[in-house]
Amino acid sequence: MNADQELTAAYQEWRRLAEAESRAIQACDWSLLSACQKALQLIQPRITQLTNAARNEWKKLGAARRQREAQVNATIYELIELEKRNHTLLQAVRETALARLEQLDRAGQNLKRLHRTYAGETTAAWSSFS
Repeated sequence: MNADQELTAAYQEWRRLAEAESRAIQACDWSLLSACQKALQLIQPRITQLTNAARNEWKKLGAARRQREAQVNATIYELIELEKRNHTLLQAVRETALARLEQLDRAGQNLKRLHRTYAGETTAAWSSFS
């Protein structure tokens, strides 16, 4: 397999991982999300290396070089859009979780107030010596 084919395969893997990230966020599967993000971090240097090697191959293609670079740029744009969508989705999940946390915090404070109001003060059984 030449560098151009390997680059295409690497971008396909990036797409697969980005789509898996999306499913993980929707399912609140944080361990899967973490695994996807780690895999993406590992693939990025490989893509940089393959891009340089593929560009060397494309130089030999002449006019087809510009077409291939345009295709790769379109793929990169699509992947950026996928990552933006995942970021937006993650932000929405985060905001929902923070709102729920605030709601639970208020409920806990209300329960403490109710407890103080209705429980009253209790005196210790050993409060005096007779």
